Amino acid sequence: MTPNERDLLKKYISFSLGTWFRALISFFTTPITTWMINPEEFGKATMFSTVYSILLLVALLGTPNSFLRFFPQKSEEEKPVLLWSSVMPPVLLSILLSLVVFIFRSSINTFLVGTPDSKAHVILIATLITGIFQTFNLNLVRSKGRAILFSAIQVIQSLSQMGFIVLYALLVSRDFYTLLYAQLFSNVVALAVGMLFERSYWFPVKIDKKLVFEVIKYGYPFVFSGLLLWLLNWIDRFVLRLYTSFSDIGLYSAAFKIVSAMSLLTTGFSTLWYPFAYEQYEKNPENTMIFKRTLDYVAFLVFSAGFLLLSFKDVIFLLLARSYRPAAEISPFLILNPVMMTMAIVVARGIDFSKKTYWFIVSDGVAALFNLAGNSLLVPVLGAKGAAVSTGLSFIIVFAIESSVSKKLYPVPYDLKKVYCLVSLFVLSAALHTFSENLLLPVISSVFGIFVTIFAYKSEFLKVLSIGMEFLKTTFHRK
Repeated sequence: MTPNERDLLKKYISFSLGTWFRALISFFTTPITTWMINPEEFGKATMFSTVYSILLLVALLGTPNSFLRFFPQKSEEEKPVLLWSSVMPPVLLSILLSLVVFIFRSSINTFLVGTPDSKAHVILIATLITGIFQTFNLNLVRSKGRAILFSAIQVIQSLSQMGFIVLYALLVSRDFYTLLYAQLFSNVVALAVGMLFERSYWFPVKIDKKLVFEVIKYGYPFVFSGLLLWLLNWIDRFVLRLYTSFSDIGLYSAAFKIVSAMSLLTTGFSTLWYPFAYEQYEKNPENTMIFKRTLDYVAFLVFSAGFLLLSFKDVIFLLLARSYRPAAEISPFLILNPVMMTMAIVVARGIDFSKKTYWFIVSDGVAALFNLAGNSLLVPVLGAKGAAVSTGLSFIIVFAIESSVSKKLYPVPYDLKKVYCLVSLFVLSAALHTFSENLLLPVISSVFGIFVTIFAYKSEFLKVLSIGMEFLKTTFHRK
């Protein structure tokens, strides 16, 4: 293993500790939630999250991308000004969106929770504003490379959310408001912690009007690709709302929550990989092997985790309340989301390096259209299972387009044949886990997938195991 590869792996382990703990907390939070809140109420909370995510995406206006891009270029005196110059446009836009939400509150409440008489719109506005600040809170800490604080904020946000859910459900009520208030409360707590440690950046408030326009100019194109990516990720919930009940949405969301624990590992990797990849390209663009080797390691890890999750999905879903157990059959294809997107994060960097980022709009757009068509056709027939199948397959399309385009723009000797062989095996296993009535055959297929993955990436398996053991020994030795 080269020094760069070893350094990347160690940095990933160090920087993503909070993400792993967050995934663990999320893994236990979902079963606790299902024992306290029924699927119908869970489905209403999911529709709230759906609308919140699109409003947050629009309000941010791509400014977090601008902040990450400009931060290394600014001096220490200029960085607080950059922060507020990046925050102000989303805050002003969120006020405008809040007025729209308030004017159409009856229709929005009916869509969100099934009744016009609800406080959901008020919580939506408050969560939107705090969500904007929390986004920049994390990006500031991330840009400064403060891995421990970044991890701590993530853990604190997850713990505060779980604690609020339990207390509110036990002391007040067990309805969708529990999850809505928990999201808002966790935003506030995490934001307070981040601002406390980085108060020199947050206070006093300083804004540069010229810089504001630069931030908007650079960031707004990301809204379009972001909207397509949002459509890809959330269209299933909208189609389910049209054809099914809140209970079905609740089951589907419970399945997604379990899978999201693995998605958090994707988030942790992307946090480190983007700056590392750009740095390596700037230093030596001819060194393509670092990207090839990274895909090999990542493919081994995500396929191993994916097949493992498939193998134990029925055991995992036993932790949920009995009314949520059918979600186990919905989850298999959803695992393709973190599997394919984590690998896409690696292989798509050639699109960035060549500055032809419109290809992200193409990949997300094609996949979103496929997902919309697939959901429209399959949900009326298969319900939530159909949504999962369509959504999972759409992420394969994203990977296929971005990997092929990126490889042409920045030639890297990726072993994509090996990847697609494992993808085919995973799809077959996911289909058996979703539709087969035989209890043993699906498990055999996913266990077989684990062994095939280890055999295909034998070298990476041995090296990851070696570095992991070395990291643990070093950590305990320091203590």
